[in-house]
Amino acid sequence: MRVLWLTALALLVTLGAAGAVQAEKRISGNLVVTFDGGITPRALPRAGDAPVTVAVDSSFSTTDGADPPPQLRQISIGINKQGTIFDRGLPTCQLSRIQPATIAAAKRICGGAIVGSGHVQVRVNLANQPPFTFKGPMLVFHANRVGGHRRLLAQVYGRKPPSAFVLTFKILETDDKTFGTVIETTLPRPARKWAYVTHFDMKLRRIYTYKGQKHSYISAGCAAPDGFTVIVYPFAQANFGFAGGKHVTSTLVRECAVR
Repeated sequence: MRVLWLTALALLVTLGAAGAVQAEKRISGNLVVTFDGGITPRALPRAGDAPVTVAVDSSFSTTDGADPPPQLRQISIGINKQGTIFDRGLPTCQLSRIQPATIAAAKRICGGAIVGSGHVQVRVNLANQPPFTFKGPMLVFHANRVGGHRRLLAQVYGRKPPSAFVLTFKILETDDKTFGTVIETTLPRPARKWAYVTHFDMKLRRIYTYKGQKHSYISAGCAAPDGFTVIVYPFAQANFGFAGGKHVTSTLVRECAVR
């Protein structure tokens, strides 16, 4: 996010930006979707950019306690159009090398390609047994491009019961005037028989050296107009797709300060 897209949103600062840091909650039928996230650090240079961490956090529940909840099938998160992703010289990881694998093994095999981390919580619904909860840490790896598009591999491993799976994210550049960088994934078809995601969070950050210079996987700035030291901006828009064709969209507005 080299230059955070401003538009007239800078004027909202006069109303106070405190309201821009809340999680967004959407209710559709019995489905409750909570979406949160942002960029750290909050203070960034007015001109140019600096390394940042981009975080997204989402939870899925029901108003009536339905178990399992509606099945999440697709995650698509658009990030502010002016975002800068730099991956030149960054090692890549191949899916076949980390599926299946423990977190420790994945680090050993593809440690040089790590660009983030997170967690996944899944309600597991198998035939002839009551549902149970699977929780696992997640490592995010830079992967080779396919069809010209950047990709991420999000490897999840749980100990109870021991199991592992990988979500493949595409990173797409679109013509959207606001959310031009889109990160999206689809629940693998075999997992649709048993996996009901109830929580997903991911942080992306990586500093590495390429040709003797330090680079950040993601960078951003806070190009506030003269006279402003704090602005608000549209950070991210998520679209969550569920079995049966239901979609829930949620948009986050965040703030940055001039460093």
